[in-house]
Amino acid sequence: MLNLHIVQAQHGDSLLLEYGTPPEPRYILIDGGPGTVYKDHLQAVLKQIQKAGGALEQVVLSHVDDDHVKGLLDLMKELKRQQEKNEPLTIDVRALWHNSFSDTLGPEVEDGFAKFLENSGEISDLMPLSAAEGKSIAQGDELSNLAVDLGVPINPGFDPSCIITVDQAGGPLSEENLELRILGPSLQNLEKLRQDWLDWLAEQEEKLSAKDLLDDKAIGDADASVPNLSSIMFLAKADGKTILLTGDGKGDDVLAGLQQANMLEPDGTCQVDVFKLPHHGSQRNVSPEFFRRLTADKYVISANGKYGNPDPPTLQWLVTAAKEQGRAIEIWITNPTDGTRELVDKYPPDEYGYRLVEMESGAHEMILTLAA
Repeated sequence: MLNLHIVQAQHGDSLLLEYGTPPEPRYILIDGGPGTVYKDHLQAVLKQIQKAGGALEQVVLSHVDDDHVKGLLDLMKELKRQQEKNEPLTIDVRALWHNSFSDTLGPEVEDGFAKFLENSGEISDLMPLSAAEGKSIAQGDELSNLAVDLGVPINPGFDPSCIITVDQAGGPLSEENLELRILGPSLQNLEKLRQDWLDWLAEQEEKLSAKDLLDDKAIGDADASVPNLSSIMFLAKADGKTILLTGDGKGDDVLAGLQQANMLEPDGTCQVDVFKLPHHGSQRNVSPEFFRRLTADKYVISANGKYGNPDPPTLQWLVTAAKEQGRAIEIWITNPTDGTRELVDKYPPDEYGYRLVEMESGAHEMILTLAA
Protein backbone atom coordinates (compact mmCIF):
# COMPACT_ATOMS: atom_id res chain seq x y z
CA MET A 1 0.00 0.00 0.00
CA LEU A 2 1.18 3.54 -0.77
CA ASN A 3 -0.98 6.66 -0.49
CA LEU A 4 -0.15 10.36 -0.35
CA HIS A 5 -2.37 12.53 1.86
CA ILE A 6 -2.19 16.11 0.61
CA VAL A 7 -3.27 18.33 3.52
CA GLN A 8 -4.81 21.75 2.89
CA ALA A 9 -1.72 23.78 3.82
CA GLN A 10 -2.66 27.05 2.05
CA HIS A 11 0.65 28.61 0.87
CA GLY A 12 2.76 25.97 2.66
CA ASP A 13 3.37 22.22 2.64
CA SER A 14 1.91 19.41 4.74
CA LEU A 15 1.90 15.85 3.43
CA LEU A 16 1.38 12.38 4.85
CA LEU A 17 2.86 9.19 3.44
CA GLU A 18 0.67 6.17 4.17
CA TYR A 19 2.28 2.76 3.70
CA GLY A 20 2.26 -0.75 5.17
CA THR A 21 -0.97 -2.73 4.73
CA PRO A 22 -4.65 -1.72 4.94
CA PRO A 23 -5.10 -3.62 8.25
CA GLU A 24 -1.94 -2.00 9.70
CA PRO A 25 -1.21 1.32 7.97
CA ARG A 26 1.84 3.37 8.91
CA TYR A 27 2.35 7.10 8.46
CA ILE A 28 5.10 9.69 7.96
CA LEU A 29 4.24 13.39 8.25
CA ILE A 30 6.26 15.76 6.07
CA ASP A 31 5.96 19.42 7.15
CA GLY A 32 3.07 21.08 8.95
CA GLY A 33 2.17 24.18 6.96
CA PRO A 34 1.96 27.82 8.16
CA GLY A 35 -0.40 29.88 10.30
CA THR A 36 -3.57 28.10 11.41
CA VAL A 37 -3.14 25.05 9.15
CA TYR A 38 -2.70 22.73 12.14
CA LYS A 39 -5.85 23.92 13.90
CA ASP A 40 -7.92 24.21 10.72
CA HIS A 41 -6.91 21.04 8.89
CA LEU A 42 -3.92 18.94 9.99
CA GLN A 43 -5.16 18.29 13.52
CA ALA A 44 -8.37 16.73 12.20
CA VAL A 45 -6.43 14.47 9.82
CA LEU A 46 -4.11 13.29 12.61
CA LYS A 47 -6.99 12.68 15.02
CA GLN A 48 -8.65 10.47 12.41
CA ILE A 49 -5.45 8.46 12.05
CA GLN A 50 -5.09 8.12 15.83
CA LYS A 51 -8.72 7.08 16.17
CA ALA A 52 -8.03 4.21 13.78
CA GLY A 53 -5.03 3.14 15.88
CA GLY A 54 -2.32 4.78 13.78
CA ALA A 55 0.77 6.74 14.79
CA LEU A 56 3.44 8.86 13.13
CA GLU A 57 6.49 6.67 12.63
CA GLN A 58 8.35 9.88 11.96
CA VAL A 59 7.81 13.56 11.38
CA VAL A 60 10.00 15.24 8.75
CA LEU A 61 10.72 18.96 8.63
CA SER A 62 12.04 19.46 5.11
CA HIS A 63 13.63 22.79 6.04
CA VAL A 64 13.27 25.66 8.48
CA ASP A 65 10.68 28.02 7.00
CA ASP A 66 7.49 29.21 8.69
CA ASP A 67 5.26 27.80 5.94
CA HIS A 68 6.64 24.31 6.69
CA VAL A 69 7.44 24.34 10.41
CA LYS A 70 4.59 26.24 12.11
CA GLY A 71 2.10 23.35 12.05
CA LEU A 72 4.72 20.97 13.44
CA LEU A 73 5.37 23.38 16.31
CA ASP A 74 1.64 23.53 17.04
CA LEU A 75 1.48 19.72 17.06
CA MET A 76 4.49 19.32 19.36
CA LYS A 77 3.25 22.03 21.75
CA GLU A 78 -0.12 20.31 21.94
CA LEU A 79 1.54 16.96 22.66
CA LYS A 80 3.67 18.53 25.40
CA ARG A 81 0.61 20.08 27.08
CA GLN A 82 -1.22 16.75 26.89
CA GLN A 83 1.78 14.89 28.29
CA GLU A 84 2.15 17.34 31.20
CA LYS A 85 -1.56 17.04 32.03
CA ASN A 86 -1.56 13.25 31.65
CA GLU A 87 -4.15 13.51 28.87
CA PRO A 88 -4.48 11.23 25.83
CA LEU A 89 -2.14 12.32 23.03
CA THR A 90 -3.53 13.60 19.74
CA ILE A 91 -1.15 11.12 18.09
CA ASP A 92 2.06 9.31 18.97
CA VAL A 93 5.25 10.68 17.32
CA ARG A 94 8.11 8.18 17.24
CA ALA A 95 10.93 10.08 15.51
CA LEU A 96 11.80 13.50 14.05
CA TRP A 97 13.92 14.26 10.99
CA HIS A 98 15.16 17.82 11.28
CA ASN A 99 18.39 19.52 10.21
CA SER A 100 18.68 22.53 12.50
CA PHE A 101 20.22 25.76 11.23
CA SER A 102 23.24 25.47 13.51
CA ASP A 103 23.85 21.78 12.80
CA THR A 104 23.43 22.32 9.07
CA LEU A 105 25.55 25.41 8.52
CA GLY A 106 27.54 25.66 11.74
CA PRO A 107 27.57 27.99 14.74
CA GLU A 108 29.73 30.52 12.88
CA VAL A 109 26.85 31.28 10.51
CA GLU A 110 24.18 31.15 13.20
CA ASP A 111 26.12 33.47 15.53
CA GLY A 112 26.98 35.78 12.62
CA PHE A 113 23.35 36.10 11.56
CA ALA A 114 22.22 36.73 15.15
CA LYS A 115 24.88 39.46 15.43
CA PHE A 116 23.73 40.97 12.12
CA LEU A 117 20.12 41.19 13.30
CA GLU A 118 21.26 42.75 16.57
CA ASN A 119 23.53 45.29 14.86
CA SER A 120 20.91 46.23 12.26
CA GLY A 121 19.08 47.97 15.12
CA GLU A 122 16.45 50.46 14.00
CA ILE A 123 16.46 49.32 10.36
CA SER A 124 15.60 45.72 11.30
CA ASP A 125 11.88 46.54 11.01
CA LEU A 126 12.53 47.48 7.37
CA MET A 127 14.09 44.11 6.58
CA PRO A 128 11.14 41.69 6.66
CA LEU A 129 12.93 38.84 4.89
CA SER A 130 15.83 38.90 7.33
CA ALA A 131 13.44 39.12 10.28
CA ALA A 132 11.45 36.17 8.89
CA GLU A 133 14.65 34.17 8.50
CA GLY A 134 15.54 34.89 12.12
CA LYS A 135 12.07 33.78 13.19
CA SER A 136 12.35 30.55 11.21
CA ILE A 137 15.74 29.74 12.77
CA ALA A 138 14.23 30.21 16.23
CA GLN A 139 11.27 28.00 15.26
CA GLY A 140 13.64 25.24 14.20
CA ASP A 141 15.46 25.41 17.53
CA GLU A 142 12.14 25.36 19.37
CA LEU A 143 11.07 22.25 17.45
CA SER A 144 14.28 20.48 18.49
CA ASN A 145 13.73 21.44 22.14
CA LEU A 146 10.14 20.22 22.09
CA ALA A 147 11.22 16.89 20.61
CA VAL A 148 13.78 16.49 23.41
CA ASP A 149 11.14 17.33 26.03
CA LEU A 150 8.79 14.74 24.53
CA GLY A 151 11.50 12.09 24.29
CA VAL A 152 11.23 11.96 20.49
CA PRO A 153 14.54 10.85 18.89
CA ILE A 154 16.00 13.37 16.41
CA ASN A 155 17.57 12.00 13.21
CA PRO A 156 18.02 8.47 14.55
CA GLY A 157 20.51 6.46 12.51
CA PHE A 158 22.38 9.49 11.19
CA ASP A 159 25.14 9.63 13.82
CA PRO A 160 27.68 10.95 14.50
CA SER A 161 27.01 14.35 12.90
CA CYS A 162 23.23 14.11 13.42
CA ILE A 163 22.65 15.76 10.02
CA ILE A 164 20.58 14.05 7.33
CA THR A 165 22.46 14.17 4.01
CA VAL A 166 22.56 12.04 0.90
CA ASP A 167 26.22 11.35 1.69
CA GLN A 168 25.45 9.85 5.10
CA ALA A 169 22.40 7.91 4.00
CA GLY A 170 24.29 5.67 1.59
CA GLY A 171 21.71 3.14 0.43
CA PRO A 172 17.95 3.20 0.89
CA LEU A 173 16.30 3.09 4.32
CA SER A 174 13.65 0.39 4.61
CA GLU A 175 10.66 -0.11 6.88
CA GLU A 176 7.82 -2.54 6.22
CA ASN A 177 7.06 -2.20 2.48
CA LEU A 178 8.49 1.35 2.29
CA GLU A 179 11.90 2.28 0.95
CA LEU A 180 13.21 5.82 1.44
CA ARG A 181 16.19 7.09 -0.52
CA ILE A 182 17.63 10.41 0.64
CA LEU A 183 18.43 12.76 -2.26
CA GLY A 184 19.43 15.92 -0.46
CA PRO A 185 20.95 17.93 0.92
CA SER A 186 24.52 16.91 0.09
CA LEU A 187 27.57 17.87 2.12
CA GLN A 188 28.93 19.70 -0.93
CA ASN A 189 25.70 21.68 -1.27
CA LEU A 190 25.67 22.56 2.43
CA GLU A 191 29.27 23.75 2.29
CA LYS A 192 28.39 26.01 -0.64
CA LEU A 193 25.40 27.36 1.28
CA ARG A 194 27.58 27.93 4.33
CA GLN A 195 30.01 29.97 2.25
CA ASP A 196 27.13 31.88 0.65
CA TRP A 197 25.90 32.83 4.12
CA LEU A 198 29.38 33.88 5.27
CA ASP A 199 29.87 36.01 2.14
CA TRP A 200 26.44 37.59 2.58
CA LEU A 201 27.07 38.35 6.26
CA ALA A 202 30.45 39.92 5.47
CA GLU A 203 28.81 42.11 2.82
CA GLN A 204 26.07 43.25 5.22
CA GLU A 205 28.58 43.98 7.98
CA GLU A 206 30.52 46.16 5.57
CA LYS A 207 27.38 48.03 4.54
CA LEU A 208 26.26 48.54 8.11
CA SER A 209 29.70 49.82 9.08
CA ALA A 210 29.69 52.23 6.13
CA LYS A 211 26.10 53.24 6.93
CA ASP A 212 25.07 52.44 3.37
CA LEU A 213 21.71 51.00 4.43
CA LEU A 214 19.99 54.34 4.79
CA ASP A 215 17.30 54.22 2.13
CA ASP A 216 14.48 51.74 1.65
CA LYS A 217 15.72 50.53 -1.73
CA ALA A 218 19.21 49.69 -0.48
CA ILE A 219 17.74 47.95 2.53
CA GLY A 220 15.36 45.95 0.35
CA ASP A 221 18.10 44.92 -2.07
CA ALA A 222 20.28 43.67 0.77
CA ASP A 223 17.41 41.91 2.49
CA ALA A 224 16.38 40.04 -0.65
CA SER A 225 19.82 38.45 -0.99
CA VAL A 226 19.63 36.29 2.14
CA PRO A 227 20.56 32.73 1.03
CA ASN A 228 18.01 29.97 1.69
CA LEU A 229 18.62 26.65 3.38
CA SER A 230 18.71 23.34 1.57
CA SER A 231 15.75 20.99 1.96
CA ILE A 232 15.68 17.36 3.02
CA MET A 233 14.57 15.63 -0.18
CA PHE A 234 13.79 11.95 -0.65
CA LEU A 235 12.23 9.36 -2.92
CA ALA A 236 9.63 7.06 -1.35
CA LYS A 237 8.98 3.66 -2.94
CA ALA A 238 6.46 0.99 -1.98
CA ASP A 239 4.79 -1.82 -3.90
CA GLY A 240 6.47 -0.71 -7.12
CA LYS A 241 5.24 2.91 -6.90
CA THR A 242 7.36 6.03 -6.31
CA ILE A 243 6.81 9.49 -4.81
CA LEU A 244 9.42 12.25 -5.04
CA LEU A 245 9.26 14.82 -2.21
CA THR A 246 11.47 17.89 -2.62
CA GLY A 247 10.55 20.53 -0.02
CA ASP A 248 11.73 23.86 -1.44
CA GLY A 249 14.76 22.36 -3.18
CA LYS A 250 16.27 23.73 -6.38
CA GLY A 251 15.82 21.74 -9.57
CA ASP A 252 19.57 21.37 -10.10
CA ASP A 253 19.95 20.02 -6.55
CA VAL A 254 17.12 17.53 -7.11
CA LEU A 255 18.82 16.17 -10.24
CA ALA A 256 22.22 16.13 -8.52
CA GLY A 257 20.74 14.15 -5.63
CA LEU A 258 19.16 11.66 -8.01
CA GLN A 259 22.48 11.26 -9.76
CA GLN A 260 24.39 10.78 -6.49
CA ALA A 261 21.83 8.16 -5.46
CA ASN A 262 22.25 6.41 -8.86
CA MET A 263 18.60 7.07 -9.74
CA LEU A 264 19.15 8.72 -13.14
CA GLU A 265 18.97 6.79 -16.39
CA PRO A 266 22.03 6.82 -18.70
CA ASP A 267 20.44 9.68 -20.66
CA GLY A 268 20.12 11.79 -17.48
CA THR A 269 16.36 11.35 -17.01
CA CYS A 270 14.21 9.95 -14.21
CA GLN A 271 10.58 8.84 -14.16
CA VAL A 272 8.47 8.67 -10.97
CA ASP A 273 4.79 8.09 -10.36
CA VAL A 274 4.21 11.21 -8.24
CA PHE A 275 6.32 14.37 -8.01
CA LYS A 276 5.62 17.07 -5.41
CA LEU A 277 6.82 20.25 -7.10
CA PRO A 278 9.41 22.20 -5.08
CA HIS A 279 8.71 25.59 -3.53
CA HIS A 280 4.97 25.55 -4.28
CA GLY A 281 5.53 25.74 -8.03
CA SER A 282 7.89 28.71 -8.03
CA GLN A 283 9.58 29.27 -11.39
CA ARG A 284 12.82 30.08 -9.54
CA ASN A 285 13.27 26.41 -8.65
CA VAL A 286 12.61 24.75 -12.02
CA SER A 287 13.12 25.16 -15.78
CA PRO A 288 11.73 23.74 -19.05
CA GLU A 289 14.69 21.35 -19.27
CA PHE A 290 14.08 20.18 -15.70
CA PHE A 291 10.58 19.02 -16.63
CA ARG A 292 11.92 17.18 -19.67
CA ARG A 293 14.43 15.27 -17.57
CA LEU A 294 12.35 14.59 -14.45
CA THR A 295 8.97 13.21 -15.46
CA ALA A 296 5.94 11.90 -13.56
CA ASP A 297 2.41 10.69 -14.12
CA LYS A 298 1.04 12.93 -11.37
CA TYR A 299 2.32 16.27 -10.10
CA VAL A 300 1.36 17.77 -6.73
CA ILE A 301 1.39 21.50 -5.96
CA SER A 302 0.59 22.89 -2.52
CA ALA A 303 -0.13 26.60 -2.98
CA ASN A 304 -2.92 29.17 -2.80
CA GLY A 305 -1.60 31.97 -4.99
CA LYS A 306 0.40 33.75 -2.30
CA TYR A 307 3.65 35.15 -3.73
CA GLY A 308 2.20 34.23 -7.15
CA ASN A 309 2.64 30.49 -6.58
CA PRO A 310 2.33 28.41 -8.62
CA ASP A 311 3.95 30.68 -11.18
CA PRO A 312 2.31 30.54 -14.64
CA PRO A 313 5.64 29.76 -16.39
CA THR A 314 6.12 26.70 -14.15
CA LEU A 315 2.73 25.29 -15.14
CA GLN A 316 3.27 26.14 -18.80
CA TRP A 317 6.73 24.50 -18.89
CA LEU A 318 5.25 21.42 -17.24
CA VAL A 319 2.34 20.83 -19.61
CA THR A 320 4.40 21.78 -22.67
CA ALA A 321 7.11 19.25 -21.79
CA ALA A 322 4.50 16.55 -21.24
CA LYS A 323 2.83 17.30 -24.56
CA GLU A 324 6.17 17.23 -26.42
CA GLN A 325 6.87 13.80 -24.93
CA GLY A 326 3.35 12.49 -25.56
CA ARG A 327 2.60 11.97 -21.86
CA ALA A 328 -0.85 12.33 -20.31
CA ILE A 329 -0.45 13.79 -16.82
CA GLU A 330 -2.47 14.91 -13.81
CA ILE A 331 -1.77 18.05 -11.78
CA TRP A 332 -3.09 17.89 -8.21
CA ILE A 333 -3.47 21.36 -6.69
CA THR A 334 -4.66 22.28 -3.20
CA ASN A 335 -6.30 25.56 -4.29
CA PRO A 336 -7.42 27.19 -7.54
CA THR A 337 -5.21 30.20 -8.29
CA ASP A 338 -4.70 32.83 -10.94
CA GLY A 339 -1.89 30.64 -12.26
CA THR A 340 -4.07 27.55 -12.70
CA ARG A 341 -6.88 29.58 -14.24
CA GLU A 342 -4.43 31.11 -16.72
CA LEU A 343 -3.09 27.65 -17.51
CA VAL A 344 -6.53 26.27 -18.38
CA ASP A 345 -7.33 29.36 -20.44
CA LYS A 346 -4.11 29.49 -22.48
CA TYR A 347 -3.18 25.80 -22.48
CA PRO A 348 -6.48 23.88 -22.68
CA PRO A 349 -6.40 20.46 -20.95
CA ASP A 350 -7.86 18.63 -23.97
CA GLU A 351 -5.24 20.09 -26.28
CA TYR A 352 -2.27 19.57 -23.95
CA GLY A 353 -3.31 16.21 -22.51
CA TYR A 354 -3.43 16.98 -18.80
CA ARG A 355 -6.08 16.81 -16.08
CA LEU A 356 -6.30 19.35 -13.28
CA VAL A 357 -7.43 17.89 -9.92
CA GLU A 358 -8.38 20.50 -7.30
CA MET A 359 -9.07 19.88 -3.63
CA GLU A 360 -12.71 20.36 -2.68
CA SER A 361 -13.43 23.64 -0.94
CA GLY A 362 -13.45 23.18 2.85
CA ALA A 363 -11.79 19.75 2.73
CA HIS A 364 -8.98 18.92 5.14
CA GLU A 365 -7.11 16.79 2.60
CA MET A 366 -7.21 14.89 -0.64
CA ILE A 367 -5.74 11.40 -0.94
CA LEU A 368 -3.74 10.25 -3.92
CA THR A 369 -3.84 6.45 -4.02
CA LEU A 370 -0.97 4.67 -5.77
CA ALA A 371 -1.06 1.11 -4.44
CA ALA A 372 -4.00 -0.25 -2.43
